[in-house]
Amino acid sequence: DQSSNYQWRLCPAGRLIPIRPGYTDRSTDAGSTEIRADSTRLVKEGLSQFTGDVEVVQGNRALRADSITYDNEVITAEGRTHIWESGITWSGQSATYDLNSEVSSLDEGKYWVHGGRGRGHASRLSNDRKADVTVLENVDYSTCPLSDEDWRLSASAIKLNHKSDRGSARNAVLRIRDVPVFYFPYINFPISDKRKSGFLAPSYGSTNESGFDVRAPYYWNIAPHQDATITPRYIDDRGAMLGGRYRYLQREYGGQLEFEYLPSDDLRNDEDRSLVSFRHRHFFRGRRGQATLLINNVSDDRYFGDFGNSLSVTARRFLDRRATARYRGNNFSIYGLAQDYQIVDDTLPSASEPYRRIPQLMLNLWAPANRYKIRATLNTETTYFDRSKSVTGARIDVRPAISRRFATEYMSVEPRLAVRHTEYIVDDPARFFDDNESRTVPILSLDTKLFLERQFSLFGKPQLQTLEPRIFYLLIPHVGQDDIPRFDGGLYDVSFQNLFRYNRFSGRDRIGDANQIALALTTRALDAEEGRETYRFSVGQIFYFRDREVTLPGRLEERDSQSEIVAEAAMNVLGDWTARGTIHWDPDKPQTEKAAVSLRYRPRFDTVLNLRYRFRRAVTDVEQTDISMRWPVTERLAMVGRWNYSLQQERSLETVWGFEYESCCWGARLVGRRFLRNSQGEFENGFFMQVHFRGLGGFGQDPTALLRRGIAGYTDPFE
Repeated sequence: DQSSNYQWRLCPAGRLIPIRPGYTDRSTDAGSTEIRADSTRLVKEGLSQFTGDVEVVQGNRALRADSITYDNEVITAEGRTHIWESGITWSGQSATYDLNSEVSSLDEGKYWVHGGRGRGHASRLSNDRKADVTVLENVDYSTCPLSDEDWRLSASAIKLNHKSDRGSARNAVLRIRDVPVFYFPYINFPISDKRKSGFLAPSYGSTNESGFDVRAPYYWNIAPHQDATITPRYIDDRGAMLGGRYRYLQREYGGQLEFEYLPSDDLRNDEDRSLVSFRHRHFFRGRRGQATLLINNVSDDRYFGDFGNSLSVTARRFLDRRATARYRGNNFSIYGLAQDYQIVDDTLPSASEPYRRIPQLMLNLWAPANRYKIRATLNTETTYFDRSKSVTGARIDVRPAISRRFATEYMSVEPRLAVRHTEYIVDDPARFFDDNESRTVPILSLDTKLFLERQFSLFGKPQLQTLEPRIFYLLIPHVGQDDIPRFDGGLYDVSFQNLFRYNRFSGRDRIGDANQIALALTTRALDAEEGRETYRFSVGQIFYFRDREVTLPGRLEERDSQSEIVAEAAMNVLGDWTARGTIHWDPDKPQTEKAAVSLRYRPRFDTVLNLRYRFRRAVTDVEQTDISMRWPVTERLAMVGRWNYSLQQERSLETVWGFEYESCCWGARLVGRRFLRNSQGEFENGFFMQVHFRGLGGFGQDPTALLRRGIAGYTDPFE
């Protein structure tokens, strides 16, 4: 069950909250006041007495008592008194209720907060209806059932703001099983999921590299469309650090700014350390246009190695910085890009650094199909590439194309003819490349697809099975390109989708020669009732009719007569089990070049088991297993963990283990972690402990982000 009440699933079935009375006639105006009683007596002008199960109803407010005195819009109630207000219900022995000022009060009573399970006792409760604020004096607060009160917050005063759905307490003591644990001169906590400024729960942790680590974030709800989180942080072996995040969102734009600053790092000879990241997106012209800005900067090359929390972060080699703008019209699109990088790997040779693009401009045009159903397109790109101590220059690329699609209900055939013309204007200090080079290459392709289907039954469920053969022929003559610089060219990995590319090279610096045909077959089954895909199998291969002479620098010509056989599969035959797999088989060697298999078992919302295997043959082979899970041991206790192991290196890359405990009103996490922090083989250990009191907040270091990243399908039980 993934409803909003999921976090309270371990609580008793329902709370014994008195039911609010309503109007006798549902058509009564909500502003009217209705009084019901067994007997009524008019004592003098303006003063009335009501006795015997008295009920007063005014809109969604109500009062019930044994006896009530009504005098000049002020109600005084005595004996078994209940008051229902917006967001809260009270019960006590006596109360007053001013219908004019809309202020009510009750002495020595119980209360229940609506929209959650907050409840308690107070010596005095008062509610200002106009301000929508409740004040409780000498009060206890808990979300635990009365029969099993694991924790209780006692305070001299608690203020509940029902507009902002936040509560605050003064001189508060947190008691666990009647044992005082924490004292708070002031504490702010939520009484719903609505955002509110205030200190968030502090987090604590420890690593073998930096020592004890504590954070005390403050959340600032600036406005409905913007907020900020300011996080003072103390790292025992490094010093005091300040972090923050500012977010803003409007209909036409949005973005966020993040920063971290550590003055005088004790482990880096008192060096100042910092990180800044800014992202912005802006829409214009009715969202036909979009502009983005991305700025990243760190103070030094070792920043991610010291403060990152995974190998994918600590092994970053450069940071992207870019500004883009795009616009799409009815028959055209325009795209502009300016891009730079900050190199954060001092071992990266200058010849391997990425090129700056200052700028890149693209214009794409297309004409709607004419009466002969011929489509014409024109793609153009102009880019200036810049890199220190290297060949630089401009590239102008133009690609007109025409195509015609012949289609029926069961097949489609699309011939396509394109021409790629590219001009280079370069500046080469080594004088290896000429100042001006050009290249013109025609591209002819024929894409044929067939669609067949039948109905059948699988495990008693009606299914629609398809059979989808595909034949893709590509013809590109050989044009010598060794005298053209390589600014952004690369070689695509083999995959099922890449069998049907017009060019085996990425970028625009190389256009691969080709005389080849790709044959592929896909079959899938669709649940005829639910529409979901039950299974899918695909297999394909390219057959080459000649050698491929166009290569990247330092690589040999490709002389194989056939590509790897690529097969993919996806199955969801049983509702709780899903499986994915891919394999690349080289028939010439013969051997497996790449394989990946994943299996997921998810019988319930809070239970998931992932099994993965990955193999890739390369200069250094990669062979890894990955097991992750959240598995309930009992109704209240669950195990969480991940084990990412390298079979090739015979060592663990990341190990996460821990437990999550839940009860009706509180929970706890205990998580340990060991991960490879850099390519030099150094490991880092971390330990996370968090206690979460539902309706109050959490204390300790929250490992939720770590668990979500490492355990696919993980759901936080405390949300």
